[in-house]
Amino acid sequence: MGRPATGQTKVMGFRPPKPLRDEFEQLADAEERTPSDALIEAMHDWIKKKRREHGAADAAT
Repeated sequence: MGRPATGQTKVMGFRPPKPLRDEFEQLADAEERTPSDALIEAMHDWIKKKRREHGAADAAT
């Protein structure tokens, strides 16, 4: 994956609850991944899940 050059993508910011952030950072660190890479993967997974859900709903109509 890799990080894009500075200025080429929009920065997103949010404030997760401390317990969630702490566990997330521990898991990312255990896998030797940056938090950014782990969040990008999570976003991709969430989008795929939603597409499947919407696709299944569309097919049922």
